[in-house]
Amino acid sequence: MHDYFDAQPEVPGVLTVAAPGSPWHVYGPDNRIVPVEEFAAQLRQHLGPEDKSVALYMSWSGVSPAPGVPSLADRVAKAMGMPVTGMDGFVWIDPAGRMRTTHQAFTVRNDIGPYGIRPGAEVFVSLAGGWAAGHEDRFPDQPELLLEAAAGWDIFMLCPDRALAGFEAAAAKGSAIGAYNAALIRLERAQPGDAAAALELFDRGAALGDAKSKEQAAKLRAAHP
Repeated sequence: MHDYFDAQPEVPGVLTVAAPGSPWHVYGPDNRIVPVEEFAAQLRQHLGPEDKSVALYMSWSGVSPAPGVPSLADRVAKAMGMPVTGMDGFVWIDPAGRMRTTHQAFTVRNDIGPYGIRPGAEVFVSLAGGWAAGHEDRFPDQPELLLEAAAGWDIFMLCPDRALAGFEAAAAKGSAIGAYNAALIRLERAQPGDAAAALELFDRGAALGDAKSKEQAAKLRAAHP
């Protein structure tokens, strides 16, 4: 997948960005959710003087996840103050860097087994970040794999509620990033009790040595003394 994206030609005047993501979130290489404002700040650092817009090569980034909810691309555009486009479904990419989207993920046939690709075939991008979702019973005590599975529920299965449960399970097994991600999702969801639970999760991440969790816990306490 990395080779295929590297093969893409430059688009004059457009900053192109490929990252794991869902209709709700952007993920960093460590499976940490990157808040939109933070993501926009990162993109600004890479804008060239000729860049007038941004293209998010991320599955579902151009689609509203619910009525009245802006797409991820629209949220990034608002944060950056410039046009941002996204993708209208699951992204597939071929060796030349050509992309297409589908709304169906992939088909599994009993006589073939799980997803795989032949050399030189297209890659289904979301599966690279989502393969572990649903396999948690194979690694119940491995926090890094539980974290990857939780991210997969968001990126691949498009199920943020299952992702939240997975991140909390990863946090309970010692994943600081799992605690951080779970706290962010609870704050986004904003149901009764979510703010208090988010603070506990940030504290859990901080206790595990995560600086971002410690910073967010302090901000949350300042906002809700």
